[in-house]
Amino acid sequence: MPSSVASNEMCTFLILNISSLQLIPVNVIAYRSQYGSVNPTAIVGLGLLATAVSTGMAIVFCKVMG
Repeated sequence: MPSSVASNEMCTFLILNISSLQLIPVNVIAYRSQYGSVNPTAIVGLGLLATAVSTGMAIVFCKVMG
């Protein structure tokens, strides 16, 4: 009979997926290009920083709660 409680590994997998690490924010670049931005790829650096911080905090949360 399967357990109804998620394991630590399952929770870590879920939290890392929710933190959504994106290497290239394609949707934002497409929107900026569509609306006439002069430099639609200017967001790439900040997008990488934001997702790296989000993923880092997810890892810290998993370690603290585990």
